[in-house]
Amino acid sequence: MDKQQIPPNVKIWQLGWGFANTNVIYALVKSNVIEQLRESAKTLEQLSSECKLNSNVLFRILRFAIAIDLIALSNNQYSLTETGRFLLKDIPGTLYGGMMLIGTEPWQKSWNNLLHALTTGEASFDIAMGNPFFDFLNKHPEYGEPYNKWMTTVTIMTSKVIPEAYDFSNYKTVCDIGGGQGLLLKGILTQNPKLNGILYDQESVVKDHLLGEMINRTEIKSGNFFESVPTADILMMKSVLHDWDDTKSLQILDTCKKAMSQNTKLLIIEMVISGSSDLMGLCYDLHMQVILAGKERTEDEFRILFHKAGLKLNRIITTKSPMKILEVTL
Repeated sequence: MDKQQIPPNVKIWQLGWGFANTNVIYALVKSNVIEQLRESAKTLEQLSSECKLNSNVLFRILRFAIAIDLIALSNNQYSLTETGRFLLKDIPGTLYGGMMLIGTEPWQKSWNNLLHALTTGEASFDIAMGNPFFDFLNKHPEYGEPYNKWMTTVTIMTSKVIPEAYDFSNYKTVCDIGGGQGLLLKGILTQNPKLNGILYDQESVVKDHLLGEMINRTEIKSGNFFESVPTADILMMKSVLHDWDDTKSLQILDTCKKAMSQNTKLLIIEMVISGSSDLMGLCYDLHMQVILAGKERTEDEFRILFHKAGLKLNRIITTKSPMKILEVTL
């Protein structure tokens, strides 16, 4: 039965039970079933024995996973589909780290409190978990450490596609604002040997930088991007504005504007929601609201935001990832 033939009441039932997909994925990853299928297909008995699982429940979970195209069954042996392989650790494009987070209590409880965000405009996370998101992660390393690892994985993937998509060769300095441990900056400097970098973030973050040999071409500065940012030929912010509502984002952009000259390029690296069919962008948009009261934005929303900040959006550059590069000038 194709999508056009699904009765409306059945479609609602499928949508309403979407949480089952999340929890099946999380259970298969957490129990190590997915990793057991990395190299070869295995029987139910092999999987239940190697992962120490109840074979009856495992059979039914695998049956569900077949229905949602994560698992294939042939000759009584289970294997990963092309979709399911993206749940493996340490492969290009892996979603393992993200799936290991969304199945946990903080993420689940926050989304279960979406109604709080709907009625107040606030983050759901704070009311669900008793602390703002980053404060909670600092207090609970059992969640904070996996989150940081996932952010590192995402940044590593991005650090490969940004230097391919944008020409840095005509510039002398680039400053990564809110640049974390410097993985994106390292990727850019590696591909542009004449370029020097500035890594700018909080002291607690930059002290554990991962710049490696690129430290010889990088100046490390700590501070608060609501108060000031360094000057450079290129100012760059990846996944910063989506953490904040428009009021806070305008404060950040105003700080950047004060550090810019007519020749400065401000690169905003973010998702750009392409329309009502952009399910990934729309999902991340609500997720940012749930977690931080932030948002993903459309091109028009970015243009309006930059206009209010007294800045101009020159162009939007696509990359080999969901992220886009928005080039902004005075």
